[in-house]
Amino acid sequence: IGSVDSTNFVPVLTLNLTALIQGFYNGSTMISDTVTVEIHNATSPYTIVESKKGVLNTAGVGTFAFTNPVNGTPYYLVIKHRNSIETWSATTPSFTSGALSYDFTTAATKAFGSNLALKSGKYCIYSGDVNQDGAIDSGDLGLIDNDYTNYLIGYLATDVNGDGTADSADMAQCDNNYSLYISVVKPASPLNVESFIHEVKFEKSKIK
Repeated sequence: IGSVDSTNFVPVLTLNLTALIQGFYNGSTMISDTVTVEIHNATSPYTIVESKKGVLNTAGVGTFAFTNPVNGTPYYLVIKHRNSIETWSATTPSFTSGALSYDFTTAATKAFGSNLALKSGKYCIYSGDVNQDGAIDSGDLGLIDNDYTNYLIGYLATDVNGDGTADSADMAQCDNNYSLYISVVKPASPLNVESFIHEVKFEKSKIK
């Protein structure tokens, strides 16, 4: 079953994850950063089972320990990062004997909806969702421009390329993905579909 949590005496399931952040990856190595990995049920409404924070190293590799998932049960894997697009796994893999490995970098089809960017032969999570609203758009550009204008440095959500400053390079990365209409792609729950239909009907009523 894998290792056991010595405090709560429950099985620990280990996820070995590989993922690259587009803006932080230079084609050979990545600036290491913290991400959040969520485990979600494989069926609607895709309820979150457990969430863990951890670090992806310069190769994009990170190890995350969970106690709520169950061996042999399929789950969606979700990656969240401070200024990147929330990205879901394309399939619903399961832990076997307390371990699971998943690599988002080998093909676009490793992400739900093939929502990955190709960069130097590797597939990366799209960068630029600074405000974490699920889309890369003018709102993100505005935040970057504001910090750029104020010459801010440090660990910033607006630092899209991870170099410690908010500047024109971050705006360029964000603007490029804005032009591609990049947003979160994930399984649709009945609630999401119903809300979409309601929104379409509302927009049509305004046209009339």
